[in-house]
Parts: sequence; C-alpha cells; structure tokens
Amino acid sequence: MGWEVRAWKRADAPELLRMLREWAELEGGPRPSCEEALLSALNGAEPPPVVLVAERCGPPLGGFAVASWGFSTWRGCDLRLGELWVPPPLRDQGLQELLLRGVAQVAVAAGCAQLRVEVSGGPSWDLPSMGATDMGATEGWVGVTFEGAALRELARPPPTP
Repeated sequence: MGWEVRAWKRADAPELLRMLREWAELEGGPRPSCEEALLSALNGAEPPPVVLVAERCGPPLGGFAVASWGFSTWRGCDLRLGELWVPPPLRDQGLQELLLRGVAQVAVAAGCAQLRVEVSGGPSWDLPSMGATDMGATEGWVGVTFEGAALRELARPPPTP
C-alpha cells in the first residue's frame, strides 16, 4: 500500500511531536521549545495552520508539512510552507514531493495566488524545475528572520531624538 497525504488529526499529536524531536536531534537544532504552543495553535488558532501528514496504514507517520496563511498586497491570499520534514530512511520514497503537492492542493482549493516555500536546508529536489520562482533572483526579495533578543529589541519603541 502506498503513502497518502491527509490533514493531521488530534490523535497524530504524539507522532508529530516525536518527529519534531527527531528532526531537531538529527539537524543539530534546539529541541523544540514550542510543543505546547504548536499543539495550541493546531487546536485553536484562527485561521489554523495547515498541517499535513504522510501516512501508510497508521503510525508511524512518514513525515509532515506545516504551512500558515498569509496575504500579499500585490497577489492576495497565499499559503506559506515553513516546515516540511521526512525522516531520512523514508526520503527515497517521494514523500517530500507528495507533501509539497498536498500543500499546493490546499492552496489552490483556498484560492491562493501563490505558495511560498520557506523551508530550511531546502528539499532534495529541484523546485525551479517544478515551476517555482526564486523571488530573490527575480524580484529582489530578501528572506530574514528576527527572533529572541533581536525580535524583542526591534519591538521596542525607537529612541526619542
């Protein structure tokens, strides 16, 4: 039986958190400190993030994708894929592309003008060959992030002259 992509269910929470921890360990990143925040967002945010999982006859899951809704004043509604992860032993089974296509289906069904892919390390396939546009190369977009102390500093009122 092949893999299928579906929306996450509350019962997937232990598997989703297990994969998040495994991802952090394999990638040398910090252990996810936002597990409760993630579960809270999945269970009550408006609009909720899009969370898809790859499944084949129940646990263990084969990977996940998490996307959030955005809006562009130039293009309208968009969906922003921020996380897509498949455990290394399963990466040769096409699950990354299957999950990406699942997120694209959600974006099209919602009438989104675009799907933004903002994943760390980049997937193991050539996105431009699938029709993706490198916004940095074509429109000069720069992707940056503010977090932790830098975010708090940026949020402070500017000094008075």
